[in-house]
Amino acid sequence: MKKLLLFAVLAVVFIATPAMAKEGPYVGGSFVYSHATGSDIDYGLDDSTGLELRIGHSFGSIAVEGNILSVNQTGAPGYYDADFNGVTVDLRVSFSQAHEPSQVYVLAGLGAYSLETPIQDFEGSGFNLGVGIEHFFNEQVALDIRGVYRFIDYDEVNGFTGYNVDGDMLTIGVGLNLHF
Repeated sequence: MKKLLLFAVLAVVFIATPAMAKEGPYVGGSFVYSHATGSDIDYGLDDSTGLELRIGHSFGSIAVEGNILSVNQTGAPGYYDADFNGVTVDLRVSFSQAHEPSQVYVLAGLGAYSLETPIQDFEGSGFNLGVGIEHFFNEQVALDIRGVYRFIDYDEVNGFTGYNVDGDMLTIGVGLNLHF
């Protein structure tokens, strides 16, 4: 019975007539998969999951959004777990027509990041490049799937500056955006 109910709900969501992209403010959230790719940190961190929250404003084919990202990176065997956090501001440009329910986009932005372990704290900045698709189920609700490569340079370790730690990170997120 539960499977039948779940199937019915999913059928209604996916069969419902999609609406066109909407201009104006929106909020959203995603479950995020994170993979460390930076040469100075990738050996000690396993792939992990976390959450990303966003608030933005769409001006049609262009949107500006702010994101807060939090991932508990699991340490590889013999290494410590780490908390990976970031705050970003991104510009998102859609390549789809405004009347289409699925909006393919690229994004670029800047961010401030931290990676905290029990023995070391890294802080730095970076820039983001990503691609994604936002599919509108109706005028207010949209599925958002995105991949973002974060070019991160941690220049502060345990409060001391002058470092250059390569901490690049790839994140893939799946979530919902609510448009107002």
